[in-house]
Amino acid sequence: MWKLLLLYILAVFLSLIVLPASLVGGWWRWENGIDRNNITGPQAEFFSALEKEERILKIYNVEEEKMMELLLEEYIAGVVAAEMPASFHEEALKAQAVIARTYALSKAGKDGGGCSENPGADLCTCSTCCQAWEDIHTATKKWPAEEASFYLERILNAVNSTRGMVLTYQGDLIQAVYHSTCGGVTETATEVWSGEEEIPYLQNVECTFCRHSPHYTGQLEMNLTAYTVALEKEADVLPVLGEGNIPFLEVVRKSSSGRNLLLKIDSSDRLYSGEEIRNLLGLPSTFFRWQINGDKIVFSTRGYGHGVGLCQYGADGMAKQGYNFRQILEFYYRGTEIQLLN
Repeated sequence: MWKLLLLYILAVFLSLIVLPASLVGGWWRWENGIDRNNITGPQAEFFSALEKEERILKIYNVEEEKMMELLLEEYIAGVVAAEMPASFHEEALKAQAVIARTYALSKAGKDGGGCSENPGADLCTCSTCCQAWEDIHTATKKWPAEEASFYLERILNAVNSTRGMVLTYQGDLIQAVYHSTCGGVTETATEVWSGEEEIPYLQNVECTFCRHSPHYTGQLEMNLTAYTVALEKEADVLPVLGEGNIPFLEVVRKSSSGRNLLLKIDSSDRLYSGEEIRNLLGLPSTFFRWQINGDKIVFSTRGYGHGVGLCQYGADGMAKQGYNFRQILEFYYRGTEIQLLN
């Protein structure tokens, strides 16, 4: 009789505790190593809010090659942890949370079509395809042990205090693109992605707030042999070496912000986008110029990333000067407004 009673208790436990927990996006990952009875403040508030969350996203984990089901706010916290340094000002982290949430819901919505690289997924964890993401418990291990709890609380507070907030333009979710460092001015979307219709809120904006970024300016030196090898990664690209073995490289068109849009790198009429040249040569952005120095070509660069939308280091700089997350978002996405999800 007592064996039947034990089996009954076990069945009740599995049906009422374990099964529901496995169906709500794996919230238990947040509790790995955490005693919820002893947590207070932002962590406690976040866990409490997470239990009320109903929106579930299908996320393809590229590194582990598996599909995950995550609660929306659980996913957003992982994006903030992966996409922005936890040491950034809390108002910058809040701005990142709103943008990450907007990006996710826009791409996962019926008009967004989900992740183009992984059918069946709303998004994936690859930053070049969707947004970077990492389990928040794993993220704490990359921080100094004495600061891990502090950084975790900052991220969870940034997500929880903006819970349900998205950025819209004329009532619709915006194309919430962002980048690391603009180098002094952001870029207009139509000049980066040809074929796009004019997007009023993705215009270039002069930014004086990202000067503390390690990517604000930089230099990259390559010897001419390495330069040639890099270009040969692209089929049929053979740079013409002129007098003194100087590689032929010519800017055909620049954007209004000063970035290189089209370049010529051989004797044919073929033109290459600035993004193609950036990728071939391993440059941080299309905001670059160059000069020959002996047997080397020296690239002087500004910024990191495509330059459109939110400048993350700029957001941090604005926050440190007293701007709140609402003002930061308005600065980089002109004419938009924050709305709460229904």
